Amino acid sequence: MLHRRALALFCLVPGLLAPAARAADQTVNITGLAFSPRNVTIQVGDTVTWVNNNQGAHNVVANNGSFRSGEPEDQFTFSHTFTTAGSFGYHCQPHQALGMTGTVTVEAGGGGGDTPGKVRFSQASYSAGEAGNKATITVSRIEGDDGAATVQWAAAAGTAAAGADFTAASGTLTWADQDDANKTFQVTILNDTADEPNETVQLTLSAATGAALDDTRKSATLTITDDDDGGGGGTAPSAPTNLTAAPQSTTEIGLTWTDASSNETGFQIERRDGLAGTYQEVGTVGANVTSFAAGGLTSGTFYVFRVRAQNAAGSSIYSNEAGAAPNTLPLPCLASATVLCVNNNRFQVEVDWRTTTPPAGQGQAVAIPTAPDSGLFYFFSASNLEMLLKVLNGCSINNRYWVFFAATTNVEVGVRVTDTQTGTVKSYFNRLGQAVPPIQDTNAFATCP
Repeated sequence: MLHRRALALFCLVPGLLAPAARAADQTVNITGLAFSPRNVTIQVGDTVTWVNNNQGAHNVVANNGSFRSGEPEDQFTFSHTFTTAGSFGYHCQPHQALGMTGTVTVEAGGGGGDTPGKVRFSQASYSAGEAGNKATITVSRIEGDDGAATVQWAAAAGTAAAGADFTAASGTLTWADQDDANKTFQVTILNDTADEPNETVQLTLSAATGAALDDTRKSATLTITDDDDGGGGGTAPSAPTNLTAAPQSTTEIGLTWTDASSNETGFQIERRDGLAGTYQEVGTVGANVTSFAAGGLTSGTFYVFRVRAQNAAGSSIYSNEAGAAPNTLPLPCLASATVLCVNNNRFQVEVDWRTTTPPAGQGQAVAIPTAPDSGLFYFFSASNLEMLLKVLNGCSINNRYWVFFAATTNVEVGVRVTDTQTGTVKSYFNRLGQAVPPIQDTNAFATCP
C-alpha cells in the first residue's frame, strides 16, 4: 500500500546515479539491466515500489535478506515499507554480477521542517525489583526530529499502591530541534515487608507538542517484583553470559545475552558512550528476557554495554562487555590521520583505544600504497605499530566481503569498519587487559558487489 506522499519518478539513463529525493515515497522502475533511479532516499515509514514491465526476468533482493520480491519474473510490482532508519542495499539476483544493484537510504528525520516524528515508550513493559529503589523508563522519538517537541509523562497506580509500593509522579520530557535521542524518567520504588504478589504501575504519555503521540505505545506497564516471599531464592542470581551487540539502524543497537540463572526478577542494562565514557543505566527488562534495543544513539559512534541480573537478594556480577557502533548513511571514505580507506576506498576503518595512561585515543592510520586492501594503525608512537587490518573481496566465494586483522596489544580496542556504499558498520571490541585475538571474519559484509 502506498503512503500519502507518492512521487512519480522519471526513468533515468541506466546506471547513472539519481539525485537523492527526500521525504517521499518512491517508485523504482526496472529498465534493461538497471534500477532507475538506482539510489533513493526516504523517511522512516515510507514505501518503495519496484516495477518491472516486461524488462526481462528480474527480482529485488535485499543484501541483508530483509525483503525480497520473489523469484525472477518478467512482470511484477513489489512494495516494501521501511520502518527503521539505515542504508539498505539491494540487487537483482540473476544480474547482480552485472552491476544491477541499488540502495535505499532511510532517514530518521531532519531538514525540511515537515517530519517532526512521534514520541512513544521504547517498550510496552518494564520491570524492577521491589528493592531496586528506582526504575528507569525510556521514551523514544521516532520517524522524524524536525522542530522542538515535548510530552508529559505520569506514573500512577495499577495494582501497586501509590505511597506504599511506589511514589506517584509526573513530569515533562523535552527534545530540541534535530534531537531524536532517547529521554528517560525514573519511578521511585518503595520496599516493604509484606508478602504480596507482583504489582503494576501504569505509565502514560499525554499532551505531546511539536510531535505526534504514537497511539500504539502511549501507555506501558511497570511491574514491581516482590522480594518478601523468597522470590529471590535467598541468593543473588548468576551473571548473564554471551552478551552481543550489533547495529540495527543508524540510531539503534540490538543486544542479546544468555540467561544463566533461574531466580532473577529482571535485568539492568548499562551503556558507556565511547571507550572513555562512564557506565550509565539505560534500561531494565523483566525476568527471562534476553534482548534489549538500545536506541537514541549517534551513527558511527562506538558504544559499550554490560548487563546484570537482579533479584531481592541483590545483583549478579556484570556480564561480559560488548561493543558496537550504529550504521551510518552512505558517504565517501575520506582518508585522514585517523581514517583508513581500503579496497578501492569502499571501506572506511577507524580504531578507538583505551588504557590507563593516557586514558584513551584514536588509532593513527598508516596507509600502504602497495597494498590498497590493507592498512596499519599505531596508538602511542609511529615507531610502535599496533594493528594490521585488511578488507578482502570474497564475493566470488561466499558473496561476502571479509575482514581480517591482527594486533600486538592488550589495550581496550573498538574497531569500526564501514561499507561506505551502504552505510553498514561492522564492529569489533576487545576489553582492557586482554590480548586482542586475531579476527578472520569471512561473513562481515553481505553487501556484494
